[in-house]
Amino acid sequence: QGVRVNAAAVLGMLALLVTLQSLLRPSSGLAMRGGGIDIGRALLDAALSSPLYKAVLVPQAQRTMVETAERNGVPWRDALDWIKARGPWRLSEDDSAVAIPEYYRRPFHAYEQGNLCWDAAWEGEIASRAVGARNFPEFGERGEEAFRGAFDEALASLGAECPAGGSLVDLGCGSGISTRRLAAAHPQAGSVVGVDLSPHFLAVGRRLLELEEEERRRWVQPLEPDGRISLLHADAAATGLAACSVDVVQLSLVMHELPPAAAGDIFAEAHRILRPGGQLWVTEMDFATEGFSKLRSNPLLFSLIRSTEPYLDAYADWQTAEGVPGGGPAAGLAQG
Repeated sequence: QGVRVNAAAVLGMLALLVTLQSLLRPSSGLAMRGGGIDIGRALLDAALSSPLYKAVLVPQAQRTMVETAERNGVPWRDALDWIKARGPWRLSEDDSAVAIPEYYRRPFHAYEQGNLCWDAAWEGEIASRAVGARNFPEFGERGEEAFRGAFDEALASLGAECPAGGSLVDLGCGSGISTRRLAAAHPQAGSVVGVDLSPHFLAVGRRLLELEEEERRRWVQPLEPDGRISLLHADAAATGLAACSVDVVQLSLVMHELPPAAAGDIFAEAHRILRPGGQLWVTEMDFATEGFSKLRSNPLLFSLIRSTEPYLDAYADWQTAEGVPGGGPAAGLAQG
């Protein structure tokens, strides 16, 4: 029914967060005593899950993100109005036939319904553009191109290739940013299939692929018609695709949004659908690097991020653990 707050309450919440952050610093007695740091993090997580945090600080963070995006040349509000007007937006009856795992129903990216809502789907590609511009300011509004392009170059250097007429599958494709990039980078491929659990994101992705040339130019992401692309509503852990039928499976910036058990199931499905000699391409954040290590060492900042990315901590723990190449969700993938 809405939460009424005042300035004193907001200041009280901020004071609580700052106090909890100070308790988590290595110099604090609490942080140095056994499991004290875990207690401090639990208290911080509790503060971040409070109605006050959701009612005041989350909307403020969203406004700040929009304003920052527009200062960086990404027209967030205009683009949002534009994509909304491309409707009508409605789901198909067939969408209800796809079982949604419980982990996917959690709040995500500051949306209470996670990826299962129109707001998240409409703003997804805009937000991606905005994050790129913020993190790569020297490239301005084309920062996302630099970010994703670095992954493309790394894959190529490692020998990633798709045979002529081959089939590419993009698991966890959202509305298809990565799927469209995949198709553009591999004109020799015969088919490119994006798979996602969100019918809302897929509806936006399909609508974008239908746009006429004049409309395509108005979107914040590159858009080119490509008859090889199709978007499939399915669980990445149970795609329904035939065994040994795919040449390349891609997971682009998906792993950090999964609990470990789901990641393991998705790797197993990738292994099932890949042909012998096929390739699995995984591009993801590396928490072993200096930048992410610094981010994670700031308890308040990292907790704020985790409040919108519920599985980020589990991914970071796994990805930085000793012996990851021989263990974790991908263990055994190269066998058979």
